[in-house]
Amino acid sequence: MMSADGKVEYGVYEVFVQKSHADHHVHVGSLMAPSPDLAMQLARENFLRRDSAVNLWIVPREYIYTTPYSSDFFAREMDRKYREVGGYTENGRLWRLFKEKTLTMEEIVSHIEET
Repeated sequence: MMSADGKVEYGVYEVFVQKSHADHHVHVGSLMAPSPDLAMQLARENFLRRDSAVNLWIVPREYIYTTPYSSDFFAREMDRKYREVGGYTENGRLWRLFKEKTLTMEEIVSHIEET
């Protein structure tokens, strides 16, 4: 790209490579180039010199949108720990005790509410 004063402006491009048709595109790095066409050539030379690939994406960095830096963005609105795998063993233990008549349903519910 040429700027108003006649100088060449370089843009930053992010490079994504797909190794095979069964694979996802993977970010492999960034580069600076004056145009997308030249960025494609540079990416091929820099990132595919030793490896083979079936597809190459060149994306101007300014078109990539990221999540905000706030940790509130990833906060859960409701507690859904029951969906996580870690709770299944405890639920199984409580259910076994209930079936053996050593726990009541109220005790199980109160135990779940505590965690």
